[in-house]
Amino acid sequence: MSPCDIRAHITDSAFFSHGYATEEARRIFCDKRRLQRWLEVESALLRCQARLGIIPAAAAERLQETASLDQFDLQAVKNDIALTGHSLVPLLREWQRVTADKTGEYIHFGATTQDIQDTAQALELKEICAIIQRDLAHIIQLLAGLANKYKDLSMIGRTHGQAALPTTLGLKIAGWLDETLRNQQRLTECQGRLLVCQLFGGTGSMDSLSDNSLELLNMFALDLGLGVPDTAWHACRDRTAEFISNLALTTGGLGRIANEICQLTREEIGELAEPFKLGQIGSSTMPHKKNPELCEQVVVLAKLVKNNAAAGLDCLLNEHERDYRAVRLEWAVLTEAALYSCASLNLMKKILGGLKVNRERITSNLDKAAIMVCSEALMFVIGKKTGKQSAHQIIYQAAMDCTGLANLVQKLHEVPEINKNFSIHDLEEAVKHPRRHIGQAIRLVDLVLARVYNMKLEQRRNVQIPLCPVKGCGRKN
Repeated sequence: MSPCDIRAHITDSAFFSHGYATEEARRIFCDKRRLQRWLEVESALLRCQARLGIIPAAAAERLQETASLDQFDLQAVKNDIALTGHSLVPLLREWQRVTADKTGEYIHFGATTQDIQDTAQALELKEICAIIQRDLAHIIQLLAGLANKYKDLSMIGRTHGQAALPTTLGLKIAGWLDETLRNQQRLTECQGRLLVCQLFGGTGSMDSLSDNSLELLNMFALDLGLGVPDTAWHACRDRTAEFISNLALTTGGLGRIANEICQLTREEIGELAEPFKLGQIGSSTMPHKKNPELCEQVVVLAKLVKNNAAAGLDCLLNEHERDYRAVRLEWAVLTEAALYSCASLNLMKKILGGLKVNRERITSNLDKAAIMVCSEALMFVIGKKTGKQSAHQIIYQAAMDCTGLANLVQKLHEVPEINKNFSIHDLEEAVKHPRRHIGQAIRLVDLVLARVYNMKLEQRRNVQIPLCPVKGCGRKN
């Protein structure tokens, strides 16, 4: 096995990466794409400096011709990184070598390493944000369709894992949708703060960037399609901490949906199920198993992103004007969180796109639990004569005394105060129509759907994420 075939991280596994990352997202963070992006940022700096007369236009033009990894000896770069312990200088040295003339003296003219790498990271995250927003828009449409389709399908509402009151499947899904809309809004709002360039020099004063440094900063940002920060953020990592926290909220919301589907898949409930196709194997010893593995994986990913977010908050603690402890931590946790998030979104699209809804089982479960889920309605019927609090106590005592809730009506009718005011028919009528007790469920669903239909969702489903132009990068497993 050659060194390039050694894949130790689960997101890059030749066998298991599909559960933890998408190939589309992996391409964004691949080694060669990252190095090439650094060169692209350096090239943007050259172009802007040439326009302002800071460096010769001919030098900028020549250097852009050689700013391609295809021309570089990458093994030499790798060896030099190991020797120098520096992440960028070896790449710049190789660039100067392949340029082979004095124009190489204008490489990295006035910038500091973190200017280039932070700006490139913002470009990485810009691509990731496009994927996330596209997939979230897709998930929102799937949830909206399901909520509308099942808004009047009455079912058992459960609290603390037990039957509670009637609800509708549509209202349950509308709750998922409402949370997802908030997470989409958070991610959209934070992008203006997140996607900014960095060009401030060694300690943020811009002293090395010429008298036109502020004009250069604005031109540099415009060239790259990024925003302009007011001050250096070398040591201020709140932007990335906010982003990764929003990823944790988003994947956590998807995890809640997945976990709920898992619970409703249990044989004793059997109301929902993730898609299953012939050929899938649930167990090596139990051939009948159809495990909700897609949903379980979404929960796994939510936990991983949450832990990445905790580490991302550690990036807030830096000393003085700059150090690399936060940046090097970000390289790991931002990459992982982004990959896990893209995988989670991809899995959720599959789950919701093929969600199995067992109407018959939902109806059967509701009918069997009618007495339980209508106990509140029964309390209010009885309370018209006894008062609500007294009715609660009467029903509570009867429920505790009877051998099974099926006998609750009979037990209640034996209570003198009930017997003189209500017939058996009155009591049975109060508990046998759970579908009458869904309250404003349908209207609440429509309120959430109205927000979706009125939103001007950006159509990003067909966005083509740039592939690495370097041979061998992002290869298929």
